[in-house]
Amino acid sequence: MKLTYDMLTAAFLSKITEYDLYDLPQPDREMIVDEYRRMAVSAFRVCKYDLIGSRNDVERCYDVDIDGRDIDEIINIISDGMLEQWLKPYLYKQEILENLVNTRDFQSYSPAELLLRVGNAHEKARRNFINDIREYSFAHNDLTVLHM
Repeated sequence: MKLTYDMLTAAFLSKITEYDLYDLPQPDREMIVDEYRRMAVSAFRVCKYDLIGSRNDVERCYDVDIDGRDIDEIINIISDGMLEQWLKPYLYKQEILENLVNTRDFQSYSPAELLLRVGNAHEKARRNFINDIREYSFAHNDLTVLHM
């Protein structure tokens, strides 16, 4: 079974509530989400299928035959990686950092608290993605590139 970019995009979009992405024209949305996908796939080096070398941007799929029993697991892992990539820019959002530097009021609703919560969400997504990759490696007996 071929893994399409649209399968990964749908899984990723089901995990977030970023309505601004839906407001974008489809080519712009695809360009943004495709970058998240490329970064997640490059981090998923232990996959037993060559997703990096089999990328087909014209047909928007991977030219590799993936066993139907593996497809959902791979989609879940990559979409978790896409989620982590989506959260990264929120860590360094200029408005949050400017407010953090310019305010002396560090209450529970302050920019400092918001930055802390975004950082925690990103770290949780990153750990989840890494754990997905580790579990995949253990399940498929390929421990060669794990960084423990």
